[in-house]
Amino acid sequence: MGFEQRKQERQALVQHLLAQDWNVFGTLKFVNGRTIGRETADKLLRSYWNKIDRVMFGKAAERQNMRVQRWCFAHEGSDHENFHVHFVMPSPLQDTEHMCCLLNALWAQHHAQTAPLAKNWIMPVQDREFVASYVTHEYWRMGSDTILDNLCRGAEQSNLLTQHSLNEHYAQQQAYRIQRAASPLWLHQAQQALHTQQARYEACGDLQMMERG
Repeated sequence: MGFEQRKQERQALVQHLLAQDWNVFGTLKFVNGRTIGRETADKLLRSYWNKIDRVMFGKAAERQNMRVQRWCFAHEGSDHENFHVHFVMPSPLQDTEHMCCLLNALWAQHHAQTAPLAKNWIMPVQDREFVASYVTHEYWRMGSDTILDNLCRGAEQSNLLTQHSLNEHYAQQQAYRIQRAASPLWLHQAQQALHTQQARYEACGDLQMMERG
């Protein structure tokens, strides 16, 4: 595939992303992205997002196929061997920072091979255009393989989500599920990691640092 075609396809992908509603940017890493293997990584990622859906929506995740909207992208790093995943999503919770902490805590606790809190990077979006460009920057090399279609979920259930969000009983159930899924200690540590990362980002504005380590 020619350079110009890839360039046009990436630009179209960026424009598609910018037309969506999202305010969280994340990087999910593994203890060792060089040895994890795509099959194992895919299983861990699928089970993680299924858990997030269940925590957010309870039984409706299966019964009504309610899913957290998300767009996920595979990256391999500068040496093509350090597999990790970037994603953007709208926060289902009004408190976006709390959602970021929950996402990180659940990934860090998910499996022995998922990275610890400080190695992942999940934060509220400050510059949507910059983030859209960043999550697609390996399109040059990977083409459409960078888009993890099996993990992405669109806005099909947004009307249902709005209905549920207005239901006080549902909100109480959701809060209970969140409490069961992540302990206050884990959320506190995730919050500390978030504030550290926000300070680093504000100091230099370099997202590339997330792929180091």
